Amino acid sequence: MALSADLTDAAALADAGRWAAARDTYAALVAQDPTADAYLGLARATWWLGEARRALDHAERAFAAFEAEGRYREAAMVGVHLCIWYLTNFDNAAAGHGWLSRAGRLAGRSSDPAAAAWVTLVSGYLARDQAESLRLIESAAAAAESLPDPDLATMALADRGLWHVASGDVDRGMALLDEAMATTFAAPRQMLEVIVWSSCNMLAACSLVDDLPRATQWCRAADRFMDTYGCPFLQARCRAHYGRVLVAAGRWDEAEAELRQALSMTADTGRGPRTEALTALAELRQRQGRPEVALELLDAADPTTAGIVVRAACLLDLGKAAEARTAIRGVLAVHDPAGPDYPMLVAALVEAELSAGRRAEAADALRPDRPTWSTPPYPRGGGLVARAAGLVAAANGDPDGARQRLGHALDIFTELELPFEAARTELDLARLLRTADPQAAAGRARSAHTRLQQLGARQAAAEAAAVLRSLGVTPPPGPRRADALTAREHDVLALLAEGLTNPDIAGRLFLSPRTVGHHVSSVLRKLDLHSRAEAAAYAVRAGIHRSSR
Repeated sequence: MALSADLTDAAALADAGRWAAARDTYAALVAQDPTADAYLGLARATWWLGEARRALDHAERAFAAFEAEGRYREAAMVGVHLCIWYLTNFDNAAAGHGWLSRAGRLAGRSSDPAAAAWVTLVSGYLARDQAESLRLIESAAAAAESLPDPDLATMALADRGLWHVASGDVDRGMALLDEAMATTFAAPRQMLEVIVWSSCNMLAACSLVDDLPRATQWCRAADRFMDTYGCPFLQARCRAHYGRVLVAAGRWDEAEAELRQALSMTADTGRGPRTEALTALAELRQRQGRPEVALELLDAADPTTAGIVVRAACLLDLGKAAEARTAIRGVLAVHDPAGPDYPMLVAALVEAELSAGRRAEAADALRPDRPTWSTPPYPRGGGLVARAAGLVAAANGDPDGARQRLGHALDIFTELELPFEAARTELDLARLLRTADPQAAAGRARSAHTRLQQLGARQAAAEAAAVLRSLGVTPPPGPRRADALTAREHDVLALLAEGLTNPDIAGRLFLSPRTVGHHVSSVLRKLDLHSRAEAAAYAVRAGIHRSSR
């Protein structure tokens, strides 16, 4: 069917990344003549603009129109898109599988091998059995070799890469993902959506193994694409993955922004993407030294393995070792030892057992016949297991073994650019060396304290400061951080910057002048300032504004 001049104009706007103009043009066409092509164009434009719910509605109408016209190949491809959108944007597996089945039925009627191969590829991505998943993905990849569909070949590369990373063959998987990302940014494309799907696979893989450098490099490589078409991280899950990687890398301000955006994107989606964003934000709060807030976030999320590990860390921060042990043991009892989260669970259990004074139980979790004793295929997990083994050795009076294992863990965390884990391990070494080599212990504690302060890890930084004081070393003052303030103190500081007196502030905030005075004193103390004038100057430099609550 030949496109009308108006459809051609709308398609040109979409090809140029002018999504709002394309949406408006397609919407006008739908109002005049609701054809399948107009509905499909409207669906794509609204999806790229982040209007996922509207995109679904338009795409479903496009599917029905294509099917009615006997254009089964186009209908099948819309069904593939609907399957992916339902899964990644709305966490609706039933609807996703349903639409893939409809796509498969129409792909068969179309006699188009490319449409059938796309259905096979997505079926492989969704398959629960790992062997069957790889078989289907490789079948689609083989079909792509003889088909004029470079997007199919690229997506098959990306799916194979994620499969291998998730299965433990990290190097092979990342090489395939790198190739897919390079191809999708360089080669001519029929479907821009392949960049979104490939990018999400890449971020999911990087999140699994905490490979921030790779994630960051590919995000930079996407800058030119983003200038034209917008952000390729259109799925809430994808953005949550990136936020989690940023948390692991210590880039906490950026992580905060990404995770808040992910949460805003999940307001109208299924619970899965929202749970991932909430869990990542809870991990950030725990590392910042705010375990109570982290637990509140976890309570609003569905239970996950990652969430259990964060919950256990929060409980340990609050001195509730028995509850932490119970939480971890319950998950370990049913968890696959070959899974990527297993080493993290074991390391968390070891910390909980040691906190409860149960050295034998902690050592038992790391017996040489356990699958976690050797370094697992996921590097961060290997570092966590090595650190746990070092803590057990230290508790059992083996300083040489403890030093060796903790040093190995520190090397892993340093190489992976995981500053929080590295700082905690340096603090472990400081405690270990405190008696035998006070000077070396002080150096380790000082380094850990500096790193933790820079990160904003308040509770862990306070622990490092305590170790320094026990060694007769005065800890340096921490950086002034406005996030140490309560919401009310933040508002008071913003009004101080406007030059208001205490009575003026009291009138603005509906407080008594006496209460405002207490808040001002608290602000000065927390920010290590000496006067209202210093506080006002600090607020101006830091860009502090009153919240819109």
